[in-house]
Amino acid sequence: MRYVIIGAGAIGGTLGARLAQNSLDHPPLLIARGDHGAAISRNGLTLRTPDEVATIPVDVASGPKQVQLRLDDVLVLATKTQQAQAALLEWVDSPVFDADGVGVGTAGETLPVLIAMNGIETERLALRLFRRVFGVCVWMPAVHLEPGEVILRIAPTSGTFIIGRYLSDLSDDDRDLLTTVSVDWTASTFNMHIVDDVMRWKNTKLLSNLGNGVQALLGPMADGRGIVNRLRGEAEAVFRRSGIDWAGAAEEVAWRGDVFAIRSVPGTPAELGGSSWQSIARGADTIETDYLNGEIALLARMAGMGAPLNEAIQRLSREAVSGGAAAGSLTVVELESKLG
Repeated sequence: MRYVIIGAGAIGGTLGARLAQNSLDHPPLLIARGDHGAAISRNGLTLRTPDEVATIPVDVASGPKQVQLRLDDVLVLATKTQQAQAALLEWVDSPVFDADGVGVGTAGETLPVLIAMNGIETERLALRLFRRVFGVCVWMPAVHLEPGEVILRIAPTSGTFIIGRYLSDLSDDDRDLLTTVSVDWTASTFNMHIVDDVMRWKNTKLLSNLGNGVQALLGPMADGRGIVNRLRGEAEAVFRRSGIDWAGAAEEVAWRGDVFAIRSVPGTPAELGGSSWQSIARGADTIETDYLNGEIALLARMAGMGAPLNEAIQRLSREAVSGGAAAGSLTVVELESKLG
């Protein structure tokens, strides 16, 4: 079974590097473009961790026109949420071939797609296009700032994945697939959990990601815990009104393992942050907070209530990106004053 990992940033790059490093029968294929894709193609993907610096040869392509999909392929979508719709549309109608080179259908008809990203919207987008959609709750302190390189801030474990079928019970075929995924990814230094209620876990992760925009605005060294706690309290009230379930704190800690046992990584900047901070630090022109804090704003409106704190973080994050603000451009006092 080959893993075609669409998006080679912090999550997809780390997953692809570890799978390639651990010599699976079928090496993974990374989909990466621009300077990042060119650097991987030319030199391999450099993985920096607290314990090692390894440059790993990884097969790379820029898109579906460069790939002949096979019936035993598994697509892993690891872009940012705001990039997911375009990626899904790019791959859904790609032809798939059996071992004899005979076409058997399209990717949307025949291949499973694993949604390995923050937020809870992409699974719904994928289900419009793909028959077999699996949610993946990702706990991994990985960073992507430079072309051809990803940074993983823990070792020897590389992270935790919680995976299950989106909005459906697991069939026997699903369990066979996920068992193979679990074996392969466990061998590649990840902790794996197969569940029947994966969106409950992705709801939990969404709550923890509400601070991503705060970190982007304040910088990773600032103490924004008070603001983040207010955002989470507002979101939990929205979840309760909406009848949305999530895993409790004790359950979350037990399942995610030691992924927050972060250590320094030699040769990397002193300040490293999460996914939204990385977007601003790289000078990206979009940010995922519309699908994090914005998800809470959407759910609140659908439930006939407000979520003004999460709305404000959503707006301020967009303004920071559109205005070219540096990561950490606000102080805690300044941000609190804007939130009221």
